[in-house]
Amino acid sequence: MRAQAARQETRKRNTLVLAAVLAVLAVAVGATVLVRTATHNQAVAQAAAEAPPANVNADGGIVVGDGGAKVTITTYEDFQCPACASFEEANATQIEKWIADGTVKVEYRPIAFLDEQSTTGYSTRALVAAAAVVDKTPSAFPAFHKLLFANQPAEGSAGLDDAKLVELAGQAGGDTAAVQTALSQGKFKGWTAKVTDAFFTAKYTGTPTILVNGTQLKDWSPTALAAAVQKAAA
Repeated sequence: MRAQAARQETRKRNTLVLAAVLAVLAVAVGATVLVRTATHNQAVAQAAAEAPPANVNADGGIVVGDGGAKVTITTYEDFQCPACASFEEANATQIEKWIADGTVKVEYRPIAFLDEQSTTGYSTRALVAAAAVVDKTPSAFPAFHKLLFANQPAEGSAGLDDAKLVELAGQAGGDTAAVQTALSQGKFKGWTAKVTDAFFTAKYTGTPTILVNGTQLKDWSPTALAAAVQKAAA
């Protein structure tokens, strides 16, 4: 009877300890969510107070190609997104040909929602760097865009550091001083949060999201993309 009572007391004590641990974890998770929400809201508020990058349209798009092209490919992407890198690798050469012959213009709509896939908020930092390039040297954006995906860091890593982002911007022909300043001062972070919010407000759920003349593609393979562009051009 004494042994049974001891076992019951042990189980009771373990149950109380487990409940206490779960309560602490719940508080910790709740606190994390509150901190992230507060940080995000602060960034959105910052967007209202700061000017967006120059050379983006009213929707936050970065347009590359002839403005009179009959077909617009809109690409929502995150520079930390492996699927976006796959889309770029599979389709970039054909898209560049369409841009060159005037068939297509591309509206790049980069966002940053994968910060947790790095230990340094890489998605936001990469987009801040891209915004700084567009702001000062828009002609360098296509090359910088390509370099960001070619050098995409692994998920869960620290991501490229600020010095590397500045270096890649320079390779693309961008204003390195402007990129360095934007990264060190957090310039365009508010705009980054704003365009990311707009993506989810539009009920999109993941990247890449690809539209051709406003119609979202379920299949963005080279064959499907070419068919959609041909149909839109006709």
